[in-house]
Amino acid sequence: MITIVPCTNSDCAAVAGLWNAKRLDWASCWHEADAVDEAYVKGLLAGGFEIAIAEIADSPVGFGLWGGPAGTARLVAVAADDDEVYYQLLGAFCDWGLMLGAESGYAEIGTAATTERGRMDVLGVIEYVAVGFEPILPDQDPAERVPKLLRVECNLEVLKNAVSEILETAP
Repeated sequence: MITIVPCTNSDCAAVAGLWNAKRLDWASCWHEADAVDEAYVKGLLAGGFEIAIAEIADSPVGFGLWGGPAGTARLVAVAADDDEVYYQLLGAFCDWGLMLGAESGYAEIGTAATTERGRMDVLGVIEYVAVGFEPILPDQDPAERVPKLLRVECNLEVLKNAVSEILETAP
């Protein structure tokens, strides 16, 4: 059984370990992430970010990182090898945002075909908007710009329902 618990200062080394291990996964958006240590994760907590840890039998197996001013739900990252853990953490993000009074949530992601992007696509409710592009030459048509960065957005209730449906149909 997966449980989601809030990260405390005593969990920061475990989160850093999960973060750094996820960097080794070439199919993940995490493979481009910088390595971190316990102090970095403690700094995120001290800076007001929320970190939720997914555990199985009291062992950490993934985490989610989010934050934002009141009423704004910004998903910064979800790290999980297992689909069910990923979706449980995404559900925890929805609950957190709704508790703040936010109606929608957002994140910024690259355009690469990653495991995480595939998991978002399966939900079928997330809107993708190009917000960053590869540079173009002065004589190049701006319509030929290639997206590099996407803003992904969704109503939190809609997202929560889609996550619940995925988790209900999981084997």
